[in-house]
Order: sequence, then C-alpha cells, then structure tokens
Amino acid sequence: MRSAPGELGRKNRLPAVKRQQQNAPTLWGLAYAGCIALSTLRGYFHLVELPWFVTQFSYAAILLMGAVWVFYSGQTDRVNRSVNLMLLQMLPNLIALGWSIALWVARQEPLSLILRGSSLILYQLLLLAMLIGAGVLFGEGAIEWTSAGFILANSLILLDVMRLNGVGATISGMVTFLASAGSQDNAISLQLEVQDVTFGIAILLLYYLAAGRGKPRRWFHVAALAFYFLLGFKRILFPALALGGGYFLLMEHMREKAQKKVTVAIGLILMAVSLGYVVLIRTGLWFEICEQLGIDLMGRKRLYGYMESYYDVSPTYLGLGNGMVSTVLEALEKTGNRRLHSDVLRLYVELGMPVFLLWCTVTFIYTYTHLSKKYSMRVAAVYMAVTLLMFVTFLTDNTLEKYCPEIAWHLLPMAMALGEMEAGADGAGEYPLLTGERTKKWAENNDPPRGPEKAAQALRHFRMETWADRR
Repeated sequence: MRSAPGELGRKNRLPAVKRQQQNAPTLWGLAYAGCIALSTLRGYFHLVELPWFVTQFSYAAILLMGAVWVFYSGQTDRVNRSVNLMLLQMLPNLIALGWSIALWVARQEPLSLILRGSSLILYQLLLLAMLIGAGVLFGEGAIEWTSAGFILANSLILLDVMRLNGVGATISGMVTFLASAGSQDNAISLQLEVQDVTFGIAILLLYYLAAGRGKPRRWFHVAALAFYFLLGFKRILFPALALGGGYFLLMEHMREKAQKKVTVAIGLILMAVSLGYVVLIRTGLWFEICEQLGIDLMGRKRLYGYMESYYDVSPTYLGLGNGMVSTVLEALEKTGNRRLHSDVLRLYVELGMPVFLLWCTVTFIYTYTHLSKKYSMRVAAVYMAVTLLMFVTFLTDNTLEKYCPEIAWHLLPMAMALGEMEAGADGAGEYPLLTGERTKKWAENNDPPRGPEKAAQALRHFRMETWADRR
C-alpha cells in the first residue's frame, strides 16, 4: 500500500493483539516527578541547603522504584525493551570511557586521574540507567511525568525567589526582563535563570509542539513549559528549537526512503560542521568572524586559548582523555571555572580526531538508523529533531555536562518506542535482551506489494476477518 505524504504519523496496520502494560499509580508518578525536581534544585534553591550528592541520590531512587515496581507487578516486558534502548544511547559514553581508560593506561597516568575522569562518565551512566526505571514505571507516560518534574523544579525556584524578594518585586523583575527580550538582566532574572532545567524544558517543548499532538494535557504542558522556557531565556535555544521543529515537520511530509537519505546527509553535515568548527577555532578564524559580525563571545576566546597548546588538528591526535579539559581549566582559571563552553571543542580535545569522529558517527547517524530499523520512523525522527536542537548548543555551550537536557534527549525515543510497541506491535511481548524489536514504520514501504507478496497479504486479511467474525 502506497502511503501519501502527510500520512506518516498514522499507523496503517492489521489489528494486533494489544498487550498493555500497567503503569505505576499516580502516587508513584508524583514521587518520580519529585525526584526529577530534587535532582535539579542544588545550587538554585535557597530555602534548604542541599548536599552535593542529591542528584545522584535522586537517580538511584528512581532506578530503585523501577526495580520495586517490577517485583511488585510482575511485569518484565518493559525491562528488556528499556535496557535495549538505553544501552544504545549509552554507546557514545561507553566509547568515551573505554578510549579514555586505554589512553591513561598506555600513558601510565596516576590512578587518581583515572578515577576522576572515569567518575564523570559514570555519573552520566547512572543518569541513563535511571531512565530504565522511568520506562519500566510509566512507559510513554514517563514523558509527562518528567515534564511535571521540570515544571515542579522551576515552580519551587520561582516561589523561593518570591520568598526572598517579595511577590511584587519578583513579578516586576520578570516583566522587565521579558519586555526587554532578555537583553536587560536584573537581580530577579538572574535568580530565575535555571540554565540546566531550561535546556531540558526546550526539548520537551519541542516534543509537545511537534510530536505530542493528541497527548493528555498537552496544552497545559505547552503553556507551562513555554512560560519557564521564556523565563530562562537562553538565546541559543530559539534557533535550536526552530531547527529541530522544522526538521520534524519536514519529515512528516516525506516518504520513508527520502527521510533516511536526508537525515543521513544531515548527520554527515553535522560531522563536517563539528570538525570545521574545531579548525576555525584552532586557526583563530572563528574569533575574526565573530569580531566582524559583532558577536560577543563572553570570555570564550580566553577559555579556548587556554587549550591551544594541548591539541592539534590532525588524524594522529589521540586526545587527552575524558575530563582533562576541566582539570586544565581549574588550574588556569582564576575564577575556578571548569567548563569550556563548547562541547564540540571539549570532545575533540579529550577524545582526539579518530574517536571524536566515531562519537559523531554514533550520535548523528548510527543511533538514528538503528531506531528507524528496529522501532519506527517517528521515534527516529524525534531523536534526530532533538539531536539537531542539542547540536546547536554543543557549539557554544556545555550541554553534555548538564543533566536535564540529557534526561529529556534520551528519554523521548525510549518512551515513544515503548508506547508504540504497547499500542499494537505484532507479537509484542517476549524479547530476549539485546535482540531487535520492531513496530510498524512511520511510513509504509513506498512500493505496493506485488505477486506472491500481494497474495499473502490478501490471505492475512482474509484470515484476520474470518477470525474476528467467528469471535
């Protein structure tokens, strides 16, 4: 059956026996949202001094909740699926960890350096493992509860700022800031600028605007997320949101084969832009371009300059190892700053050119193609739309070191895949760990069935209708 453009979001499939999974009760959802909010509050919430480990504690609690729910409900189907999906998305982190350890061992670096560099990735792996608990608990509903957690975090911070400054002064500061389109910061706007959560909110806002049509309480989430997105007012996120949303809407009107070709081409472009960006910075051309355009780099030129003597643009450059950029900056920056404000440059310096290009290939191409083959074109398109949003921030920010965007980026494809499979996947149920799982594609095959294939399809329709009549 030939699918026409514009019908890509619809599922044209034979009736399938649905094997619905029971979601954890609302009380569990509130506990999950509370853990997500708690994990983001350290450094922004003044009412209570939160310990440094509150973020890791929150993620461990969610993972434990997932394990308890599986034991209590006896439902194990989501475990394998969630683990499969999260292992796929852990791959870039595992590549960085494995390569870094190999470098350090070969160079006979001290154990303290190896442990510190490895711990930074282990924290991210805990975050990704936590999402397995979210998938087990709620399936596709994890998106809604995560959105609730981000909204709760920002609401608590807003109430805290009102407590410190008064309701009138807080509202006045907010209005002044928003009326200036974010160009005039004040004491209130600086206290409300929760950068970590704002990046995560932008990703969920993209989902609800582009792919979340028809979802429960969609407009509540759109309104609340948009409000806090504007309050955070990260300028880089406006073009990033437009790019990701534009890509997804374009994919909705393209056939499957065209989607794959265009997206792989985009992935190759992202790899070329990443490497070109490093070259521009290393040669100094990037600073000249920004100066001519009147772009304020806000101290990035100084930070990038610190790293010049530590890397080369060459296929033989093998990197310093994960976390070494932070170590260098801590030693050189008088302010104690440890972030380079460019994930692209940081990854190149730490991983070296060969592994950096491998990381880009896995992130920008392989994960998309795997999702499109094993799950659905819609899931793959959402992943790539969010990846485009994230890529814009990779150039000038340290998004990969922020937990909230990592949560939203990796949660969406997992939760959507679980939702689609439970809504009507043929043979949904028994899947051994690490094996392929498949739902119908977002768009059906462009070529109509012919010959024996057409006859077999007609026979399947006849058997399905006869079986239904007998019932």
